[in-house]
Amino acid sequence: MPTWAMAGLIAGLWTVLVVASLAWNLFHMRAELDGLARTQANMAFEKDLIYRRWSASLGGVYARVTPGTPPNPYLQVPERDLTTPQGRELTLINPAYMTRLVHDLGRREMGMQGHITSLKPLRPENSPDPWEAQALQEFAAGKQVASLRVEMDGSPFLRFMRPLHYEKPCQNCHARQGYELGQVMGGISVAVPLGPLLAATRHHESLMALSHGLLWFLGLLGLVLAFRGLERRQRARLQAEQARENTLAELRQALAQVHALKGLLPICASCKRIRDEQGRWQGLETYISQHSEASFSHGICPDCAQRLYPDLAGPGQGEGPS
Repeated sequence: MPTWAMAGLIAGLWTVLVVASLAWNLFHMRAELDGLARTQANMAFEKDLIYRRWSASLGGVYARVTPGTPPNPYLQVPERDLTTPQGRELTLINPAYMTRLVHDLGRREMGMQGHITSLKPLRPENSPDPWEAQALQEFAAGKQVASLRVEMDGSPFLRFMRPLHYEKPCQNCHARQGYELGQVMGGISVAVPLGPLLAATRHHESLMALSHGLLWFLGLLGLVLAFRGLERRQRARLQAEQARENTLAELRQALAQVHALKGLLPICASCKRIRDEQGRWQGLETYISQHSEASFSHGICPDCAQRLYPDLAGPGQGEGPS
């Protein structure tokens, strides 16, 4: 595969790896957001449960009658309302009433909404909505927690709900409803606003995307530099191989032009003919032509010229090569 085709394949795989890593991290970041919201909701429920038990263990607490704490018309117990010797009017705040007051304060101060509810409410305002009713039915069947991410008034919330079980201190207010100890008598639902958590998560998501983008760019830059170096080394290797092939070709050509006569040649002492490998006697010119790459040019030496052509050649003269 060509070098840059391989580089393109590796770049594609690197891109897929970085995108998969980013998607995996973003997915777990969103999951952690829901987990954090559920933790906040569960802490709010545990807080409600603790002060409810504290209030129930005391039989409720008395508070001054004010517009925010009027007497509870659904609480039918003796001494619900009292007047002190100084003329102050007091009313009994039972656990359910206290929970509503705390939920109202939490809604104003923190934006966290809470609702105490039951399938058999004493107070009509405590009736469940469809989601709460379904959760209460599931609690009666053994489920312990219900949660759902929803939009409320155009804002994202996590709804969370856990059951309330009938305990001995609950008998003061709910004895006439016929619950048995340990039975699910209702539940507390909490709605945690996700806006602040989403804002923080988006900031972290931006940093996560930026870091992955930088990692992707550095990876591609390193890949380009590495393959450019590899390409240079490959080009140098090919050039060296080509130079070697050229040298070998020149050597082969030079060797092909060399056809040396070696060994002991049988030559006639009189006529100077040479005996070949087949035992034939050949003239010197014929033998050398057949057994070497040499060729001949014909001429006449001065002695032969004087001997053969005494009238044409003076002493010491002869023809050059023809």
